[in-house]
Amino acid sequence: MGESLEDRAGMLVALSTLNPQPESVPINALVAVEGTPMEDMTPVSIWEMVRMVATTRIVMPLTQVRLSAGRTEMSREGQALCFFAGANSIFAGDKLLTTPNPDVNEDLEMFRELGLNPQEAFVKAPQPETVEAEASQYQAKGEKPKWSRPGHSIDRNTKAQANNSVAKS
Repeated sequence: MGESLEDRAGMLVALSTLNPQPESVPINALVAVEGTPMEDMTPVSIWEMVRMVATTRIVMPLTQVRLSAGRTEMSREGQALCFFAGANSIFAGDKLLTTPNPDVNEDLEMFRELGLNPQEAFVKAPQPETVEAEASQYQAKGEKPKWSRPGHSIDRNTKAQANNSVAKS
């Protein structure tokens, strides 16, 4: 879409500093669609895609790196390089939002040729229900944890403790 290498790196920095990091990150290549403002954009090279996948894998090791839009424009070898660089997921199905996607049987054949075992389809797990504090089933046990480091004291706390002792006497 015309972004610079710095723009892409900045996006990865922003995503990788989230806590927690995203469950998945799609890596897209623009599919220039006729009649749109970006129909004449130069396609992203496969080498840039491979570098983006590899960098994403390095900075977000637990994230699903999804090879996404633009796969119909990539050779099977180019897709293989992306998988070997760290992509570990694809979007399967006939169509992504507005552009075609490779046939599922083609993807399965590619996985077989590459010796890759497809994972089960992702199913989002239900999230815990949020409740108001008054409705919480949490039972306080009256504990008041003390934090200490043996041999360490903080002057202001020592003074405050001494002042409280004097005030109580």
